[in-house]
Amino acid sequence: MIALLTVLFSLLVTGTRADTVKYLVLETIDKGKTEIALEKQPNISCSGGELKVTAGGEEVLSTSLANVKNFYFKSAVTSIDEIEGTKPSLQKGHVYMTNLKAGDSISVYDADGRLAGQQTVSADGRVDVDLTTLNKGVYIVKTPTTSIKIINK
Repeated sequence: MIALLTVLFSLLVTGTRADTVKYLVLETIDKGKTEIALEKQPNISCSGGELKVTAGGEEVLSTSLANVKNFYFKSAVTSIDEIEGTKPSLQKGHVYMTNLKAGDSISVYDADGRLAGQQTVSADGRVDVDLTTLNKGVYIVKTPTTSIKIINK
């Protein structure tokens, strides 16, 4: 377990592949898979056999070190996941999301990975991503913690 922490700390401190690595993923027995956006500057601490991870000033994970099964870094979300605390809804070319962190940036990328649009989450934690002005096709709507795949018909 000490080796795990040494690797985590060294990679986070040195910024290894900082230009491509976007997430730290921790898999635990009790909590499952936890993705942590590196842009939120995670802080990992261990005390008394407990692992605690905070990011953006909020606790993201607290578990026993014995529960840690695996960890890895990834450059992008590669699956369609439910956005934490909300289910996005799609209505007439708009993606509506709630329960997001005010001020967070929401980005829209086309299938080739080019930025197609960007919005900021309102003070009430909501965002309306308007896809009606974009060409038909596949788009990725990315929050700081998750991405979803949308087909704009």
